[in-house]
Amino acid sequence: MENIYNEAIQKVKEGARFRINFEKRSLKIDGKYVIKNGEYEGTLLTPTDSDATISYVEALYNRYRHSIPSERSEGQRKTYFQALPEQELSDEDMFYGERREEAQIKLELYILCAILNGSLKWDEIAKDKWFWQSPRHSSLILLKQWIE
Repeated sequence: MENIYNEAIQKVKEGARFRINFEKRSLKIDGKYVIKNGEYEGTLLTPTDSDATISYVEALYNRYRHSIPSERSEGQRKTYFQALPEQELSDEDMFYGERREEAQIKLELYILCAILNGSLKWDEIAKDKWFWQSPRHSSLILLKQWIE
Protein backbone atom coordinates (compact mmCIF):
# COMPACT_ATOMS: atom_id res chain seq x y z
CA MET A 1 0.00 0.00 0.00
CA GLU A 2 1.34 3.37 -0.94
CA ASN A 3 -0.81 5.52 1.40
CA ILE A 4 -1.64 3.09 4.18
CA TYR A 5 -4.26 5.20 5.98
CA ASN A 6 -6.39 6.10 2.95
CA GLU A 7 -6.08 2.73 1.21
CA ALA A 8 -6.96 0.77 4.37
CA ILE A 9 -10.07 2.89 4.90
CA GLN A 10 -11.11 2.34 1.29
CA LYS A 11 -10.71 -1.43 1.65
CA VAL A 12 -12.89 -1.45 4.78
CA LYS A 13 -15.52 0.62 2.95
CA GLU A 14 -15.50 -2.09 0.28
CA GLY A 15 -16.11 -4.79 2.89
CA ALA A 16 -12.65 -5.89 4.05
CA ARG A 17 -12.22 -7.02 7.65
CA PHE A 18 -9.48 -5.47 9.76
CA ARG A 19 -7.71 -5.89 13.06
CA ILE A 20 -5.48 -3.34 14.77
CA ASN A 21 -3.21 -4.12 17.70
CA PHE A 22 -1.61 -1.09 19.36
CA GLU A 23 0.79 -3.07 21.57
CA LYS A 24 2.11 -5.15 18.66
CA ARG A 25 2.03 -2.16 16.31
CA SER A 26 0.11 -4.08 13.69
CA LEU A 27 -2.70 -3.76 11.15
CA LYS A 28 -4.21 -6.72 9.36
CA ILE A 29 -6.65 -6.38 6.49
CA ASP A 30 -8.45 -9.55 5.43
CA GLY A 31 -5.92 -11.59 7.39
CA LYS A 32 -2.82 -10.07 5.75
CA TYR A 33 -0.40 -7.80 7.58
CA VAL A 34 -0.11 -4.27 6.25
CA ILE A 35 1.81 -3.16 9.35
CA LYS A 36 3.60 -5.80 11.41
CA ASN A 37 5.66 -5.03 14.52
CA GLY A 38 5.78 -1.39 13.45
CA GLU A 39 7.20 -2.21 10.01
CA TYR A 40 5.37 -1.31 6.82
CA GLU A 41 5.83 -0.49 3.15
CA GLY A 42 4.31 2.76 2.01
CA THR A 43 3.60 6.01 3.79
CA LEU A 44 1.79 6.85 6.99
CA LEU A 45 0.19 10.13 7.90
CA THR A 46 2.34 13.23 8.17
CA PRO A 47 3.46 13.74 11.78
CA THR A 48 1.87 16.55 13.79
CA ASP A 49 2.37 17.81 17.33
CA SER A 50 0.71 16.01 20.24
CA ASP A 51 -1.93 18.71 20.80
CA ALA A 52 -3.13 18.59 17.20
CA THR A 53 -3.06 14.79 17.25
CA ILE A 54 -5.12 14.59 20.45
CA SER A 55 -7.62 17.11 19.11
CA TYR A 56 -8.11 15.04 15.96
CA VAL A 57 -8.37 11.79 17.99
CA GLU A 58 -11.17 13.41 20.01
CA ALA A 59 -13.01 14.41 16.82
CA LEU A 60 -12.64 10.91 15.34
CA TYR A 61 -13.80 9.39 18.62
CA ASN A 62 -16.92 11.55 18.62
CA ARG A 63 -17.72 10.37 15.09
CA TYR A 64 -17.11 6.75 16.10
CA ARG A 65 -19.20 7.10 19.26
CA HIS A 66 -22.18 8.29 17.19
CA SER A 67 -21.68 5.89 14.28
CA ILE A 68 -24.29 3.48 12.99
CA PRO A 69 -23.78 -0.15 14.02
CA SER A 70 -24.23 -3.11 11.69
CA GLU A 71 -24.17 -6.86 12.11
CA ARG A 72 -20.57 -6.76 10.96
CA SER A 73 -19.49 -4.16 13.51
CA GLU A 74 -21.42 -5.84 16.33
CA GLY A 75 -19.71 -9.15 15.57
CA GLN A 76 -16.20 -7.87 16.24
CA ARG A 77 -14.41 -9.62 19.06
CA LYS A 78 -12.35 -6.74 20.38
CA THR A 79 -12.70 -3.00 20.18
CA TYR A 80 -10.55 -0.46 21.97
CA PHE A 81 -13.31 2.11 22.32
CA GLN A 82 -17.02 2.06 23.14
CA ALA A 83 -19.62 3.47 20.78
CA LEU A 84 -23.20 4.22 21.70
CA PRO A 85 -25.66 1.36 21.30
CA GLU A 86 -28.19 1.79 18.50
CA GLN A 87 -31.07 2.62 20.87
CA GLU A 88 -29.11 5.59 22.29
CA LEU A 89 -28.34 7.16 18.92
CA SER A 90 -30.26 10.28 17.94
CA ASP A 91 -32.29 10.59 14.76
CA GLU A 92 -29.54 12.83 13.39
CA ASP A 93 -26.96 10.11 14.11
CA MET A 94 -29.10 7.54 12.31
CA PHE A 95 -29.60 9.77 9.26
CA TYR A 96 -26.13 11.27 8.93
CA GLY A 97 -23.84 9.01 10.95
CA GLU A 98 -20.98 7.05 9.48
CA ARG A 99 -20.94 3.26 9.33
CA ARG A 100 -19.36 1.98 12.55
CA GLU A 101 -16.59 -0.13 11.01
CA GLU A 102 -15.47 2.82 8.87
CA ALA A 103 -15.44 5.19 11.84
CA GLN A 104 -13.59 2.56 13.88
CA ILE A 105 -10.76 2.04 11.39
CA LYS A 106 -10.37 5.80 10.94
CA LEU A 107 -9.98 6.26 14.70
CA GLU A 108 -7.84 3.21 15.50
CA LEU A 109 -5.59 3.50 12.44
CA TYR A 110 -5.07 7.21 13.06
CA ILE A 111 -3.90 6.41 16.59
CA LEU A 112 -1.63 3.60 15.32
CA CYS A 113 -0.12 5.91 12.68
CA ALA A 114 0.38 8.64 15.30
CA ILE A 115 2.20 6.15 17.54
CA LEU A 116 4.41 4.97 14.69
CA ASN A 117 5.25 8.41 13.28
CA GLY A 118 5.93 9.94 16.70
CA SER A 119 2.96 12.30 16.81
CA LEU A 120 1.73 10.82 20.11
CA LYS A 121 4.36 11.23 22.79
CA TRP A 122 3.34 9.95 26.21
CA ASP A 123 5.40 12.50 28.13
CA GLU A 124 3.55 15.30 26.34
CA ILE A 125 0.02 14.05 27.01
CA ALA A 126 0.11 12.22 30.38
CA LYS A 127 3.65 12.19 31.71
CA ASP A 128 3.43 10.38 35.07
CA LYS A 129 0.16 8.53 34.54
CA TRP A 130 -0.63 5.07 33.18
CA PHE A 131 -3.59 6.35 31.12
CA TRP A 132 -4.82 9.54 29.47
CA GLN A 133 -8.49 10.51 29.65
CA SER A 134 -10.02 13.07 27.34
CA PRO A 135 -11.42 16.15 29.07
CA ARG A 136 -14.04 16.37 26.29
CA HIS A 137 -15.12 12.71 26.28
CA SER A 138 -14.64 10.93 29.61
CA SER A 139 -15.05 7.54 27.90
CA LEU A 140 -12.08 8.20 25.60
CA ILE A 141 -9.06 6.69 27.32
CA LEU A 142 -5.60 5.93 25.91
CA LEU A 143 -3.35 3.55 27.83
CA LYS A 144 0.35 4.13 28.30
CA GLN A 145 1.10 0.54 27.22
CA TRP A 146 -0.42 1.27 23.80
CA ILE A 147 1.90 4.19 23.15
CA GLU A 148 5.20 3.40 24.85
